[in-house]
Amino acid sequence: MQKKCTKSGLCYLRTHRRNWGLTQKELAELVGTASPVQISRYENSKRAPKIEVALACQVIFGVPPSTMFPDAYALAEDEVMRNMCRIDQRLENTTSLSGFRKRELFGLALTRAVRGNRKPERT
Repeated sequence: MQKKCTKSGLCYLRTHRRNWGLTQKELAELVGTASPVQISRYENSKRAPKIEVALACQVIFGVPPSTMFPDAYALAEDEVMRNMCRIDQRLENTTSLSGFRKRELFGLALTRAVRGNRKPERT
C-alpha cells in the first residue's frame, strides 16, 4: 500500500525509533529501506509503509503494524469494509454454502471493526 496517510497523521514509528536511540539511517538499514528519507516519509505519514517494512518494524519493536501505523490501518480497513458491503449486497439472496460462508466472514470482520470503535461507511 503506497497511499498517502493523511487522516490525522498518526504514526508511532518515530516515537519507537527515538525511544531506542536509533537514527533514521540505522532504521532504514534494519528494515532494508533504501534511505532515511523513506523512513521520514513513514514517520510523517506522507507514505504508508510497504508490508515488508511494517512487519520488519514489528520484528524490531514488537508492535503490530495496526498499532504502529494506525492511520494506514484505518484507511485499509475503511476500503475493505466498503468492498465487503458491496459484495455482501450482491450475496444477499444467496443460497449457496460458499455465499453463506462469505457473508459469515464479512460479519466477523465487521464485528472486529465495530469493536475497535470503527464505524465502516456503507455505500
